[in-house]
Amino acid sequence: MGVERVDRRLLGPVLAGFFIMGFCDMVAPITGRIAAEFPAERQAAVSFLPTMVFLWFLVLSAPFAAWMNRRGRKTTALAGYLLTVVGLLVPYAAGEGCALGWYFAGFGLLGIGNTAIQVAVNPLLATIVPAERMTSYLTVGQIFRNTSLLLLAPIVTGLVAATGSWRLLLPIYAALTVAGGVWLQLTSVPEPPRSGTSVGLAACFGLLKNRAVLLSALGVACFIAADVGIGYLSVRLIDNPSSILTTTGFYACRIVGTIVGAWALVRVRDTKYLGWNMAGVLALCLVLLFTDNGAVIYAAVGLMGFGMACVFATFYSVATRAVPERANEVAGLMILAISAGAVSGPACGAVARAAGSPHWGMLFVAVLVCYMLWASVKLTNNEQRI
Repeated sequence: MGVERVDRRLLGPVLAGFFIMGFCDMVAPITGRIAAEFPAERQAAVSFLPTMVFLWFLVLSAPFAAWMNRRGRKTTALAGYLLTVVGLLVPYAAGEGCALGWYFAGFGLLGIGNTAIQVAVNPLLATIVPAERMTSYLTVGQIFRNTSLLLLAPIVTGLVAATGSWRLLLPIYAALTVAGGVWLQLTSVPEPPRSGTSVGLAACFGLLKNRAVLLSALGVACFIAADVGIGYLSVRLIDNPSSILTTTGFYACRIVGTIVGAWALVRVRDTKYLGWNMAGVLALCLVLLFTDNGAVIYAAVGLMGFGMACVFATFYSVATRAVPERANEVAGLMILAISAGAVSGPACGAVARAAGSPHWGMLFVAVLVCYMLWASVKLTNNEQRI
């Protein structure tokens, strides 16, 4: 794309899509609040709530990509917004003290909607920014997404103080999604011609023959699983109602890390910068295994947010550089990899219950970080040879 300037009138509603994209990530930290509504024998089932969000990235990313080729990126994003609104309102309409099944149904629809949004919004951004500036604008999009997550804890804390319940969060997020959908609908965003070409699982998985793409796709899977795991565990590491504020620190530091990363990545090789950050995050995982000090936990979780800031953008960029002529399939593969978040809640919950402490759930996160550290070294060496 030869356009040098970006039309800010088009950029606004697309970046709003990244903000709405972050709504699905509230499920992991809010699961702790939902768990308090159910007896001990239901806790294992509650831990599967994040799975209901991320499972659909594996099942539906390729079908949504094929549908997007026929119907367009904007239409696909709007369909995702509609499903998101319905998913948020289902457990709210079921009422206080509703059966766990209503949460599973609502969060399942939320995950389906978010799959459509993620399949559509990243390519939609690519239609309005120059190719050489895509990575930087993708980073800006992540700032918007992280901002929506940063606001989660203050909103929940305020709602609990004012009403005694967190549940008004659901219609608030639904209203924001409607506003974003109306904004996008009223904006004429240019799109490439619709080809009707099907993007199937075979086309996406075929890219894994490329070593850089394979390492990057597994890296995205590990990043998402670790990210959800941290959200699931951080609210359980401190035994008091304000523990959800750990997510505020995590995402505040992630925004800072994204800004610092945007500056650093024009000066340092992205894979090398990734390796430095993963080494730091691994050390923080070990700290969280052995400390009960509240201040240390808040600081360590926040610093982990800083270290995890540029992981997705780096792996995504490395894979795209490896096969630039297959950028659409790369996007589909990366969305497929997001489904790895489905395993985090059950895995972290199982480890924590077996060990008798949520701190030991960090072992699961540490294993994922070890892979990302190893992959960063391999990718750095691979690109230096090219």
